[in-house]
Amino acid sequence: MPSDQLSFLDGHNRNLTCIELSHDGQTLVTGQESITGVKADIIIWDLGRAMELCEAGQVMIGDDCRIRKLLQHVGKVQALAFSMDDSYLATLGGQDDNALVIWNVSNGTAICGAPASQDSAFCVKWLNNRNDRLVTAGIGHLRVWQVDFGFPKMHPMDAKFGSLRRTITCMSIEPDDHFAYCGTETGDMVKLKIDRNEFKSFNDPDTLVPSVSAVTKLRFPQGIVCISCVVNHSTGNYNILVGGGDGTLTFINQNLRAVADRSTKLLGGVTSFVMHPNGQSIMVGTAQCNFYQVSMDFKKINMLLSCHQGEVFQVCFPAGCSDIVVTSSKEDIRIWNVNAKKELLRIQVKNLDCKACSVSPSGGLIVSGWSDGKIRAFLPESGKMKFLIPDAHQGMCTALALADDDNYAPWRIISGGADGRVRIWNITSQHQAMISSLKEHRGAVNSIKVDKNFTQAISASADGSCIVWDLARSVRIMAFFEPNVFMDVLYHPDESQMLTCGTNHKITYWDAVDGQAIRELDCGDAFLTALDIEPEGEFFISGSDDKLLRVWHYDEGLPVGIGKGHSGTVNACAISPDMSTIASVSSTGEIMFWDMPSFQDMRGNMDDEQHK
Repeated sequence: MPSDQLSFLDGHNRNLTCIELSHDGQTLVTGQESITGVKADIIIWDLGRAMELCEAGQVMIGDDCRIRKLLQHVGKVQALAFSMDDSYLATLGGQDDNALVIWNVSNGTAICGAPASQDSAFCVKWLNNRNDRLVTAGIGHLRVWQVDFGFPKMHPMDAKFGSLRRTITCMSIEPDDHFAYCGTETGDMVKLKIDRNEFKSFNDPDTLVPSVSAVTKLRFPQGIVCISCVVNHSTGNYNILVGGGDGTLTFINQNLRAVADRSTKLLGGVTSFVMHPNGQSIMVGTAQCNFYQVSMDFKKINMLLSCHQGEVFQVCFPAGCSDIVVTSSKEDIRIWNVNAKKELLRIQVKNLDCKACSVSPSGGLIVSGWSDGKIRAFLPESGKMKFLIPDAHQGMCTALALADDDNYAPWRIISGGADGRVRIWNITSQHQAMISSLKEHRGAVNSIKVDKNFTQAISASADGSCIVWDLARSVRIMAFFEPNVFMDVLYHPDESQMLTCGTNHKITYWDAVDGQAIRELDCGDAFLTALDIEPEGEFFISGSDDKLLRVWHYDEGLPVGIGKGHSGTVNACAISPDMSTIASVSSTGEIMFWDMPSFQDMRGNMDDEQHK
């Protein structure tokens, strides 16, 4: 498969909670969360077929490789596990359900089920050498289950913990199936003997009962998140690989002692890991959305990918540069190489959200608005702060626009805040001063745009108004209103019209002279969140709450392209200066780069829509 080939399995309608791959690598099963009282989907995918479609260039893969959908658990699917030969699937419900169900993978029928425990269960694992026994664990318990497929029924046996009380968050079973190694919320690892008797009559006492064997003295400060027994195939011995919530990745031997020189600390808590097929390295994901490749001796640690760890609020290209894009998110601003899809620079401000960002015309500054109401400007080469405007707004600074060429002082910043104020700032190399504070909006200012000559600016607010301001006199020129929360606004390149979008599910054209609505485009059932337009003004793009990115023909008002790939609301979108790339960001943290269709192709699509 080409290294840049990317496809999406499309089928879930809410956040995924768990994922499991079959031992033969041909079947994938995924579980999701749902709203309270509604059953959550479990989807079984034909991964082999999905790979074929990916190689053929299909981006969105759904019904073509979906084998079946399973519905049983209410509210959430907590965990999934395949049996040793992939014949059976065990699924575990969330807190509101807390049921264990065994499924026949070949026909999708539920064989049997039972409450997992009196307290919530968090993990489930089949034994490695038999198909009729599995283990579940959670708050204060571990249960070894034997499945009687002839009856059918499951018979649980609780492990004896004595005075020990632990919440087990993850689990791995050794190759010989005699012991289970359990990671806990308190950061220590518990080794339990999981042997039990076969089926016996009610009158015969059990002689083998699962019980605690040992507990590590080593503790991980933020708990153990993932754990796995890693076998050395040359010797047959195994060690336990442990990932901690504090970012620690380490090997522990069977005697529960740390293996010398086999430990490292990564950026962000370890959330998952898997052995590379070559057996020489470990692929690790962290809570800060960093993806590492770590050699087995821990001497080589390579960050392969990185992304924002939370919602991304803004994206922008520097003027005249299509190879670089800037994004803002929770606690940081990042600069990316579009072609290499690599992070070039990370600017962090702890415990704050960057709500808006823009690059100065010269490319010499990144100006940003933050959730503490301050405006910060950074140097894009080093990430060092150039200047800070304290108390720029009460609450959050939610929108920014830059006026004038910053190569010539003074130049101006126009900012909008959650307090409804629009403020104009005079910027020189020595100081930053407020020119005026304009208070006519009664809701948060969501977007600000400036005209080509830097004489006017338009602000869009959540109060249902858009106001055009004279930047020289600091007065209102005109305003227009609508029963709507305006999310974004922009000028057409010839500045004869303006475009707005918002929660009324419409894109509206406004006359720039008298502020009258000229046209409305109905965009379906989802509210609109973001707009951008290419320099010639023939086509523009929109992002919406239905996770779609659309390309529109301006004059005809027809969609000529739809981008499907985001898993959350599209918060912002931008067209590159050379009109070859579209960048979009979403509420679920992903950044996507799209190939901008050629004008000829888009005109052809428009003709097809008209014929329909």
